[in-house]
Amino acid sequence: MKGYIGEARKNAGKREAGVLLVLAVIGLVFIFGSWHANKIKATTSEEKHYTEKIQKEKYDPKLKGASKETLQLGKKEKQNSKEKKVTSKVSIKKAQEKQKKTKEKAVGAAVHKKPAGQNQAKTVYLTFDDGPSRVSDGIMDVLKKYQVKATFFMLEPNMLKFQDQVKRMDREGHSQGLHGVSHDAKKIYRSKETVVQEMDQANRALQKITGKRTALIRTPYGSAPYMKPDYQKAVKDKGYELWDWTIDSMDWSYRSPQYVTNSIRQLKKMEHHTEPIVILMHERKETLESLPQLLDYLKKNGYTMKRIEKTMKPVTFRVSKAAS
Repeated sequence: MKGYIGEARKNAGKREAGVLLVLAVIGLVFIFGSWHANKIKATTSEEKHYTEKIQKEKYDPKLKGASKETLQLGKKEKQNSKEKKVTSKVSIKKAQEKQKKTKEKAVGAAVHKKPAGQNQAKTVYLTFDDGPSRVSDGIMDVLKKYQVKATFFMLEPNMLKFQDQVKRMDREGHSQGLHGVSHDAKKIYRSKETVVQEMDQANRALQKITGKRTALIRTPYGSAPYMKPDYQKAVKDKGYELWDWTIDSMDWSYRSPQYVTNSIRQLKKMEHHTEPIVILMHERKETLESLPQLLDYLKKNGYTMKRIEKTMKPVTFRVSKAAS
């Protein structure tokens, strides 16, 4: 009996030891599994933290520990952002300026718009006949003061007498034209040949003095009624351009400041005309004395004073029958 009980106790002890061993193994497995899981979790957390750090460093180069490459990238992106903002501001400013200019142009066009047929250029061509003379220098002094150019139609005898004045006209940029030789209707208009002869003779004198010839001519008393079609054809075939005027100042008749008033009155009537404004004057003392008054009016009212050019289409009609 004692042997049986001892054996049973011995077997029970073995079973308890086996159970304890199994429990110990299970405990170790549980402990190891928990430790491994925590390690994985910690590693994952560190990787996530590291990833977030890298991203923050990329977009915020000021963070402590940011790499040199990340800092340069941030600076570059910031610079690009600033450049985009500046470019945007410049584009907006240019667009605003363009819009402003367009508006100002439209307003200006509306303000300065003139009726159909009006002389848009507002250009006046001042012309002086019968020179050169003792008042030529005075006339040119006034023109120089007002910074304008004019056209002088000269007679051959006067050119030979006042050669210095002819040279000054050329030197200061005025246009020089021919007015013939005799200033006598019975002589110059005797035939179409005599008209051409007087102009050629005057041109030779001009060339002798200045070394230049001219194609601009104005016949004494104007083209009507003396310059008949065959006469006009004759001078044109010789290469001359025949000029008359559209405003007769009548300074040759008034011989006073009244010629200025007369010129202004005719000028106002031509505001809506399209033909060139060519004012006829003469080299007279009275004309010189009141010339500043006429130029003041023209300047004040926006007229530009120019010389006649060879390339222009000539004015070959008259306003008044009475002339030089």
